[in-house]
Amino acid sequence: MRAEEGSVPATVPEGGAGEGGTADAEKPNWYVTGLLAAIACAVLRLGGVWSWWALLWAPLLLFAVALGAHDWRLMARHRPRLGAYERFVLVTAHLGVAVAVARIVTR
Repeated sequence: MRAEEGSVPATVPEGGAGEGGTADAEKPNWYVTGLLAAIACAVLRLGGVWSWWALLWAPLLLFAVALGAHDWRLMARHRPRLGAYERFVLVTAHLGVAVAVARIVTR
């Protein structure tokens, strides 16, 4: 294939991975998302919703939602198979974020 106007054809590395490394480099990791959601729920339960604790739980919850969106993007792209424990963490992370948002809205 001939490159025109300075464009270079895209090639896939021999390892079969996408951008930068091994095939395992971009698997979704729901453990961090679940941990952040659990910490945000614990802070919401032990501290007040609209007090100075908001300086702690608000960034944690936003970061958990952002990581969840990133993990869903990776799952849509690579379609990995999840084990039973990974599915449990996935459901728990989503329930934790839902409980945290419900607690914020009802207060």
